[in-house]
Amino acid sequence: MRIRKMIAQSTALALLLLICVYPSHNTAAAEYDTVVEQEQSLSQQQMAEQDQVLLQQQTTDQTQVTQSTDNTTGTVQGVKPEVSTQEQLQVALANVAAEQSSRQLVFIGDSRTVGMNSAIGKDGNLWSAKVGMGLSWMKSTGVPAVEGQINANSDVVILMGVNDVRSLSYTEKYIKYINEKAATWTALGANVYYVSVNPITFESASYPGISNSLIEKWNARMQQGLSENVKYIDTYSQTVGKLSSKDGMHYNKSSYKTIYTLIQQGIISDKLYKEYNVLV
Repeated sequence: MRIRKMIAQSTALALLLLICVYPSHNTAAAEYDTVVEQEQSLSQQQMAEQDQVLLQQQTTDQTQVTQSTDNTTGTVQGVKPEVSTQEQLQVALANVAAEQSSRQLVFIGDSRTVGMNSAIGKDGNLWSAKVGMGLSWMKSTGVPAVEGQINANSDVVILMGVNDVRSLSYTEKYIKYINEKAATWTALGANVYYVSVNPITFESASYPGISNSLIEKWNARMQQGLSENVKYIDTYSQTVGKLSSKDGMHYNKSSYKTIYTLIQQGIISDKLYKEYNVLV
């Protein structure tokens, strides 16, 4: 809990520095305009073309400033909505940080989540993670292990997908399942977050067929398909080329701590927007 409280406080300070100067009559924000046609019988060539278009649109849209109800958090985008005074902004940040330090994070993930747990410690969180696992395990074991403890004081954080990323069609199954569970959990008052599959640091024979270009396609599909009950936290774009790993897949302690902090930042950003209409 102490680590999380320190991270929440430092994140609030960092966000304050990011948004302390902005125009007084600006209510614009960034919006992704990409649309993915989901057809069960797409040929391999059509799927590749679809993914390429989606990635190009996503890159272009990230530079635009439009009115938004976008569900993406964790990345500074566009121009911030108006806040009447700097003092009120500081109060908002302090309130959200204080609230976050007392909430329980529920992590559901694979070996990378196991590594994060090892690097961070329990820190007042619930952890349901196992090496080498994917959707089947999440449905049969990962979620049931913690679901009974999810309530209005929970932030559910899902870090799954890297072990299934070779089969992009699996995104449809992930999206369907996560959206269904999120509808149940948000009805209890919980918040639900899906964290982007994070980059590999280099391609390895130990993990054949996994590349960052494939991970980017996976992330684009997940982001587009998740419902409004699930907030997408983009840690991939903030960490690609910046993490350390011995095997290309699993990170060192410092890298896991970086990702953990970015997740906290994404959650706080989401709550600032929902509660105070401040977009960071």
